[in-house]
Amino acid sequence: MTLENKNFDEVVLMIPHARRLGLRLLEREDDYFVVEMPFTADLEIIPGSGLMANGAITAMLDTVLGAVAYGQFETFRRIVTLDLRVDYFEKPRPFSSVITKCRCLKAMDRVIYVQGDVFCKDEQSPIAHGVAVFSSAEMEARK
Repeated sequence: MTLENKNFDEVVLMIPHARRLGLRLLEREDDYFVVEMPFTADLEIIPGSGLMANGAITAMLDTVLGAVAYGQFETFRRIVTLDLRVDYFEKPRPFSSVITKCRCLKAMDRVIYVQGDVFCKDEQSPIAHGVAVFSSAEMEARK
């Protein structure tokens, strides 16, 4: 099976924490993914505040950036986060879903550079920005 035949659910939602975060693909092009993470009380930093925890946003970014990196190859590859940096500009709106748009900057045989922005409704007003570097290696066939 090539990556062309795999959908977001097969690639990302087989990861237990991605299912727990409730990630949902909104849009996909060759070089980017747009993914939503709905607000749930489980993701609140302070119960009842409606504010999503930064850790949940970081986990979302790591997962979606990794999916973008993974999608750069025609064959199955191991993808490992080497470096992840997230800058937070402001808190998300209380009780609001967050959306991330992530894209590949450069993909080489063993290293992939990706970036993404997180926003609530307005893509022009990001609440966070992430950049990451992933390593990649071909997977050996199982015997």
